[in-house]
Amino acid sequence: MLQAHHPEPMSDPTADATADPAPANDQSPAPSTARAARPARRAADVLVEQLVDAGVEVIFGLPGGPISPVHDALLDSEVRVVTTRHESGALFAAAGYAHTTGRLGVAVVTSGPGVMNAMTGLASAWCDGLPVLLLVGEAPRALHGTGVLQDGSAYGLNIVQMASHITKLAAEAPSAAQLPHLMRRAIATAASGRRGPVVLTLPMDVTTAAIAPPRLDGSVRVDVAIPAAALDEVVAALERAARPLVIAGSGVRGGAAPARLRRVVEHLGCPVVTTPKAKGVFPEDHPLALGVLGLGGHPSARAYVEAGPDVVVAIGTSLGDVATDGFTPHLRRAAVFVHVDLEGRQLGRSYAPTHAIVGSAEVMLGELESRLRVRRRRHPVAGGVDRHVLPRSTAPDRLSPADALRELGALLPPDAIVTVDSGEHFLFATHYLEVTAPDGWVVMTGLGSMGQAIGAAIGAQLAHPRRTVAVVVGDGGFAMSAFEIATAVAERLPLRIFVFDDGRLGMVENGHEAVYGRRPTYPTSPMDVATIAVGLGAVALRVRRPGELRAHRELLVTHPGPVVVHVCIDPAVRLPRRDRLGAFAPAVGAGARPAQPVEPTEEEP
Repeated sequence: MLQAHHPEPMSDPTADATADPAPANDQSPAPSTARAARPARRAADVLVEQLVDAGVEVIFGLPGGPISPVHDALLDSEVRVVTTRHESGALFAAAGYAHTTGRLGVAVVTSGPGVMNAMTGLASAWCDGLPVLLLVGEAPRALHGTGVLQDGSAYGLNIVQMASHITKLAAEAPSAAQLPHLMRRAIATAASGRRGPVVLTLPMDVTTAAIAPPRLDGSVRVDVAIPAAALDEVVAALERAARPLVIAGSGVRGGAAPARLRRVVEHLGCPVVTTPKAKGVFPEDHPLALGVLGLGGHPSARAYVEAGPDVVVAIGTSLGDVATDGFTPHLRRAAVFVHVDLEGRQLGRSYAPTHAIVGSAEVMLGELESRLRVRRRRHPVAGGVDRHVLPRSTAPDRLSPADALRELGALLPPDAIVTVDSGEHFLFATHYLEVTAPDGWVVMTGLGSMGQAIGAAIGAQLAHPRRTVAVVVGDGGFAMSAFEIATAVAERLPLRIFVFDDGRLGMVENGHEAVYGRRPTYPTSPMDVATIAVGLGAVALRVRRPGELRAHRELLVTHPGPVVVHVCIDPAVRLPRRDRLGAFAPAVGAGARPAQPVEPTEEEP
């Protein structure tokens, strides 16, 4: 471990850092205990104390030399330290914790490859608006630019500049005295406005220096005010509408927003579709639920949109292509289009709203509810979620994904949390699992990274130890993140991990065929999922036929540790979907097919 000792000039440990110097003839009484100066302490210990004061109960990460002062300070705290098997797993775990709690998720990694391995998870938290704090160990400042190993400073890898593009705040702690104030700023930044990740790099000489901890008091609250005139216009439009529609995005997930949404639409008799990421924020067993619009979505949602809603209220969604069936033009025909989002830059990017409102979903729905209380109720529009009926697999040792998910769903309690990875299985899980808990669905579609779901489940399980947490991951995502199962085993977490194995990178193969008219092969075999899981310390099962999953119900319900279920999937059973990739097809030329129209056709199963 490389280390240089260049301590900063230490302030007088008996001086009050917040008090004005007293005049020489001052006869006032000695300061009270409350105003007495705090003794000098190691900056790393002050940092950990700030995390505890911010309500942090668990952190995720991997140790290393430059971050060792923080890990040493954590030994004296009650914060639970979860050592993951890879830094990307640590970031996805912190993101899963933040996703299911709304609180700060924290990851601690070392310099060089440590922080570089964390970048994918950091970008995922940025794209999905999750409050994550990443603390990065760094070489001592005196060695910056000298060729020292893993120099992440502006003279080396320049981690701060790299991270600035995928964070709300990225900074290097310039001195020990400034570290507490920078930490406070970072925590507040992650949790304010549209939430998101922040990064602080911590040179080792900064975290080992002694400082007199300052008193950090006071708080700032940002209130959201939506003009009354705009609210009145939205309410009037909804009450006049013949075919109203609410599109609920993941911004509706937190606080009182889901309950307010339910009361508003029940008063109006207005149907609701959710984006794929927001699945569950409106219960899918509700009569007004039409299901998911977009990737993996439901025929009921698509049919209602294609029939032409006259008033659309989109709340807490960026209205990206994944959430809108590839920017369906049917939404553009609405006479009134209201788009509400806490982040102003999301408004007007893909659709031209008649009412663009910057505000939180919770506040907007509360204001609508208060105005609707004094008005008469409408008769409800017929709703209900329709799902495709697919044929069963004809292969002797393979399951249809739809059949597997129906059995899986029957095993899960209503308040279960399901984390889903990226891949073909995501479409099936979105389509066939019924989610009724607002926080019961964890996907990170902003970046769409494979390998996210197992780490996210670790964070979710630690945040909700009394709830069932299940993972749906493909064989490709499993190959990228399987070693985090060892983390779950070490932490004694009762995760239920369902690996949907079709022996290939199915979504990529299917997409390539849709665009280019010919099918490549991207196999994931040979890979024995069950044997790998057992080698990592988990209990493993293999299911190949309908009914086998139900037969293992007792083990799946009662086993105290992780259970990995290798689900052998028939790749020939495919879900009808929009050909999103058709819009990205190249111009006609060698190996390419003609570009698809704006409203693409469906792929047949």
